[in-house]
Amino acid sequence: MAMIGVRDPQSVVPGGRRSASPRIAGVEMIDLGNVMTRSGWMMEVFRTDWPALSVALQQVNWVQLAPGAVTDWHCHWEQTDHLIGVGGNIKLALWDGRDESPTKGSTDVFRIGAMRPLMIVVPPGIWHGLRNESGAPAGYINVTDRLYSHEKPDNWRLAPGATEIADVL
Repeated sequence: MAMIGVRDPQSVVPGGRRSASPRIAGVEMIDLGNVMTRSGWMMEVFRTDWPALSVALQQVNWVQLAPGAVTDWHCHWEQTDHLIGVGGNIKLALWDGRDESPTKGSTDVFRIGAMRPLMIVVPPGIWHGLRNESGAPAGYINVTDRLYSHEKPDNWRLAPGATEIADVL
């Protein structure tokens, strides 16, 4: 029988890890892993001694997304986000809006949550948006290197589907 269609490219390696490195300069992906215990499981979500992290922890936020919810695209020009999915299935879409970046205009997508524990480090200038792909509430933690300024937020927004950003959200 003749094969029709297009073969999927490799996206994971044995064990379920993503096969490719992040496509945007400065973005890091840190596998967190779940540790099975007698009573369930636990995950270390942030350690200052991890070699990939050199952040002066300033603030930790918990975000809960309603089923099917989509955030605005948003970007920080000074703050680095460390996004950790802790519940549900969340699609994290990134777009490199930095003029000086070798990956300007590049996009990347990660899926994060309790079943796939990852920390995605999002440097300043990277636009990001999140979509809850679960049929239930989904949550993530954001560890930041700057305190949120209520008077002068370092937060820039575009609506989901904005034509300035590739449609990956």
